[in-house]
Formats: sequence, C-alpha cells, structure tokens
Amino acid sequence: MKAYMLHGAEDLRLEDVVKPEPGPGEVLVAVKAAGICGSDLHYHAHGRCGNFVPTRPFILGHEFAGEVVALGAGVDAPAVGARVAVDPSRACGKCRQCRQGRYNLCPEMVYFGSAAVTPPADGCYAEFVTAPAANCWELPDGFEYSWGALLEPMSVAMHAVMRSGGVAGKSVLITGGGTIGQMVLLVANAFGAARVVVSDLKGFARDFAVKQGASGTLDPADADCAAKAEELAPGGFEVVFEAAGVGAALAQGIAMSAPGATVVQVGTLPDGTAIPANALLTKELQYHGSWRFANVFERVIDMVVSGRIDPRPLVTKVYPFEKLNEAIREAAGGGEIIKVQIENQD
Repeated sequence: MKAYMLHGAEDLRLEDVVKPEPGPGEVLVAVKAAGICGSDLHYHAHGRCGNFVPTRPFILGHEFAGEVVALGAGVDAPAVGARVAVDPSRACGKCRQCRQGRYNLCPEMVYFGSAAVTPPADGCYAEFVTAPAANCWELPDGFEYSWGALLEPMSVAMHAVMRSGGVAGKSVLITGGGTIGQMVLLVANAFGAARVVVSDLKGFARDFAVKQGASGTLDPADADCAAKAEELAPGGFEVVFEAAGVGAALAQGIAMSAPGATVVQVGTLPDGTAIPANALLTKELQYHGSWRFANVFERVIDMVVSGRIDPRPLVTKVYPFEKLNEAIREAAGGGEIIKVQIENQD
C-alpha cells in the first residue's frame, strides 16, 4: 500500500510499504479522511515533537475515519463495510488509571502517529490502518467521513469542558482561537454557557469565533484589552480555557478570571513556563490540566447528530491523499486556517 513516512524535518515521503493485517481483536480500516494536527506539523517541521524523538521513520497522523475492510480473529463488530471513526488512543486497560476510567493518563499509552513510544507508533497517513475493534465508532447514516476525522480533536475540546466542572450559565473565556479553541467554543455553547469570549491575536480567528457563536472577542495586543474584558464579563470570567499554548495567554486568562473561577489548561506550554501562583492563591482559583480525552467519542457523535454542534465550518480545506505535503504546508502557513484534511475516496 501507499503511506507517508517521516524521515526527518520536512522529509515526508510517499512510499510503498507492507499492507498491515489485522490481528486478534483488530480490524483493517481503509482510510477515507484524515486531519492534520499541530503535533503533525511539529513532527514535519522539526523531525520531532517536543521530547518525542522518532527512532525510525514512521507514519504520521491520528485524526481519521474510514471503512472497515477486514476483520481479525475474534471480531464480530464492526462488520466489514462499516463506516467508522477511530479513537487513536490505545491504553493498556490494566493500570490504575485505566481501571478508574481515565485511560488518557495511562503510562503505557500508544497513540497513533506518535514517537512517544519506541519504536514510534504508525499513524493514519496511509491507505490502510489496523485498529482495535473496540476503538472504532460506527458513523450514523449521513455522518460524513470528514466529520468523523474531526471527532478526535472535538473530543479534546469536550474533555476540557467536562474537566471544568460545568459551564452552564457561566461566563467563559477561551485564550487561543485555533482549532481546539474554536471547538471548545462550540462545546461550551452547546453545554449552555451564558457567554463565551475568545481572545486571539489574529483577526481571522476572532471573526471566525463570532460566526461560530462567540459573545465577543478580545485582542490581547490591544491596550484596552483588560477594560474590554471587564465590559464583557464584569468581575471576571467564571471559567477560563487556555488553548493557545502560550504562557502570556495563560497569564492573561488568570488575570481576567473571577475570584473562585476555574482555569483549565488545554494547550501544551513550553517547559519552564511561569504560572502566577499567587493569583491562584488569593483568588482561590481551581486549576485543572486537560490531557487528550477519555470516554467522550460517543457523546461528540451524539451532539453532531442532534445538531447541537455543526462541524462543517471547521474544515477549511480538503486535499487529495496524494497532496499531503502540500496540505501540511497550507496548514502550517499561518493563513486563515482552522482545519486542513486529506481524503482518499477511491
């Protein structure tokens, strides 16, 4: 089969590789749609993603949906021909965290398209992928493959909102209007937030947020930003989501939080980032990390089917499978982009 192998920084090659066979408990999925994530961009640009350094060439990608074309031993469902989205997180199922239902914290986690393990775990930028049958969620009729490829990042957003303890009737600030920030906006509105404000340096991100239902936006570079925040949420925001992965954005969010508020860190901050700890103390803030997701895939599907979340505006551009390198350059170009996907409908 054809697959894209990452050999180093800006060295992603379309190659002929051995087509995988599904093992016991697995299915073989013909990939129909796949998304490009920030981690994929880091691997492509630098040949690594933070501390995750590949020990061999491997296949990137972890946001995908496709058709089941073969079953491994012991698999009854999903059936051949089923349209599925795949939860890319493969936890051990045995450790304390897994037994508690928090499999996203499994120390033995194997994630599609990641060099967090040795050897790296191959991902979905390929014609076919094997996946545990238990990780495959059947797509309802009319549910497009493109939407299925959004379920992984949407689950990240859903998990973050659930980590907050609830947003219904509350004022919410999201620092960072990229893909995850925009998805947190959709989920927070669907869960009944009284108002949701998005802060981002880019005018496009702010404008897009308004179109997706934001009550207002902030430009952190604006000298009057703090005053405008006070107008939007007098006394401060009750829930803050840091989705920019920038220390200054976290500091801004904490400064604009109300006493007793909840702050959820969704973005990955650089090692050594300072946190204004005294503000956590004197405001009695609740500070939560939100790492990947657990147990929310089906809930996201239900919210899309019910119409409470519309995924269609999130996909900015779709490229054919053969133009993945071009798609990655588009996604990394800093333009007016939310999510770039590739498709293989053959």
